[in-house]
Amino acid sequence: MKYIDLYLQEIERHLPQKNRTDILKEIQSTLMDMIEDQNPNPSQPVSDEIVKAVLTEFGSPRKVARQFNQHGYLIGPSLFPTYLQVLRIVLIVVAALNLLGLIVSIVSQSNTSPGMIETFAQIVGGLFSSLFTAFGIVTLSFAGIERTTPDTWKVKIDEDWKPDDLLKVEDRKSVKIAELAVEITFTLIFIALINFFLDKIGIYYLGDAGWVSAPIINENFLRYVPWITASNVLSIALNLYLIQKGYWNKTAVIGKLMINAFTVAVSIAILIGPAIITVTETAWQALNFDIAATAQQVTNSMNIAVDVLIGLSIFGVAVDSIKQLYQAFIKGSHTKIELEV
Repeated sequence: MKYIDLYLQEIERHLPQKNRTDILKEIQSTLMDMIEDQNPNPSQPVSDEIVKAVLTEFGSPRKVARQFNQHGYLIGPSLFPTYLQVLRIVLIVVAALNLLGLIVSIVSQSNTSPGMIETFAQIVGGLFSSLFTAFGIVTLSFAGIERTTPDTWKVKIDEDWKPDDLLKVEDRKSVKIAELAVEITFTLIFIALINFFLDKIGIYYLGDAGWVSAPIINENFLRYVPWITASNVLSIALNLYLIQKGYWNKTAVIGKLMINAFTVAVSIAILIGPAIITVTETAWQALNFDIAATAQQVTNSMNIAVDVLIGLSIFGVAVDSIKQLYQAFIKGSHTKIELEV
C-alpha cells in the first residue's frame, strides 16, 4: 500500500535511531489491524479512501513519532549520533591547527630556546581552551537545532496534515538534517572566529619573551565583519527553517537567493576594496624560512590568493543561485512545490 509505505517513511525521519525498526513494525501492525477492521469486504482489496481515513485517525507522522520521543534531552536521540560525529571532526580540526602552529614554531627555531617549556605549557593551555570552546559551540548549536520547532508550530502542522500530503513529499526536495547541522556548527565557529579571535589568525613564532603572535588580518577587514556576520546569521536562520520544514519550498528558495545576493555583494566589496592581509617583516624574518622573498612580496601573494578564492566563491554562489532558480521555478513548477508563508 503506497500510502502506508510513505506514512512509515515519514515517521522514520522523526524517530530516534534506537529501536527505530521495532517501532515501525509496531506502528505498521497497528495500522494493518485498523484497516482490516474498517474494510467492509475482506475479500476485496482495501480502497485508498479507507487507508486515508485510518491514517487521518492515527494522526500526522510528526505527532506519532513524538509519542516515542518524550524524554527531555538536551540533544535528542535522532540528532545525537550526528552530534558525536560532528564533535569529533571539530575537535580533531581544532587540535590539529593548534599542534600545527606549535610544530611550525619549533621547526623555525635554529636552536632550543630556554623558554621552550614555558611556551609548550602555554600551547597546551591554549589547546584545552580551544577544545572547550569548540565543544561548547557544537553542543549549543545542536541543542538549538533540537529546539528549533516550537510546540505551537507542531500543533499547527498536525492540524493541517492530510494523508494526501504524503504524495507531495515525494516531489519535494528533502533536506538532510545531518548536513545542515554540520553547516550550522561550522558557521557558528566561523562567526566566533571573525568576531572574537581575529587576532589569533596570523604567524606564530618564539621570541625573546616567549610565544609571539603576529596577526595577518589587518584593520581593513574589520569594516566587513558586521556584514559577513549578518550573512552567516541569515544562513543559520534559513537552515533552522529547513530543518523545521524538512524540505525546500519556494519561500526557502527565495530566502536562499536573497542571502546569496547579499553574500555576493559583500564579496565584491572585499574584492575591490583595500588589501586585507599584511605580513610584517619582523614576523616573516622570525620564521627563518629559506625562501628568497620579502614580507611585502609574501603579503602581495597572499592577497592575490584571497582575491582568487573570493572570485571562485562568487562563481560558486552564482551557480548555486541558478540551480535553485531552476529547481524551484522551472523544474519545480511541475512538481507541486507550494509557496508557504
